[in-house]
Amino acid sequence: MSETRLRRLDTDPLESNYIPSLQQTTPEVLWVGCSDSNFKECTMLNILDDELLVLRNIGNMIIDGDLSCDTTIKHAVVDLQVKHIVVCGHYGCRIVKATARDGLKDPWLSKLNALYSAHEDINQLPVSERDRAFIELNVLDQIRSLRKRPEVANGIALGRLHIHGIVYDSEAETAYRLSEGQRNA
Repeated sequence: MSETRLRRLDTDPLESNYIPSLQQTTPEVLWVGCSDSNFKECTMLNILDDELLVLRNIGNMIIDGDLSCDTTIKHAVVDLQVKHIVVCGHYGCRIVKATARDGLKDPWLSKLNALYSAHEDINQLPVSERDRAFIELNVLDQIRSLRKRPEVANGIALGRLHIHGIVYDSEAETAYRLSEGQRNA
């Protein structure tokens, strides 16, 4: 087992002005969140509803070939030229926890199953830590998937697009920025 895989990610409390509000009606942010999250994006980021284009699905997944996902990302990056994409997971996510515990077999969730298989060493952690670590790994995996998309890679290369990973803790009512600094995902 690799020591680096079990180390915790760097997390910092998310300030409400982390992505500054520009007070305009064109979306500046594509928000990729989970269908079962109660996270209030606009409140936490202190921005207007009109500044967000929101994509929600089970497990905040970026799935190649999913029409809704593909179309939303392309529209946000190419047509609207958003400046930020945020992938937001949340501790306690039922679908991610179920995958981690039960190895759900739904074809759409095969990406989660593959991620879990690649990080089976997290099973050595206590259950609550394991579930939290897997949710963090999932956010980072979705960010990697975004970066592989040509339109996203181009926006990043031009310096006009920034990708952010966030995890929401509903018990603490706090969101945390994720970085890959200490975990090989």
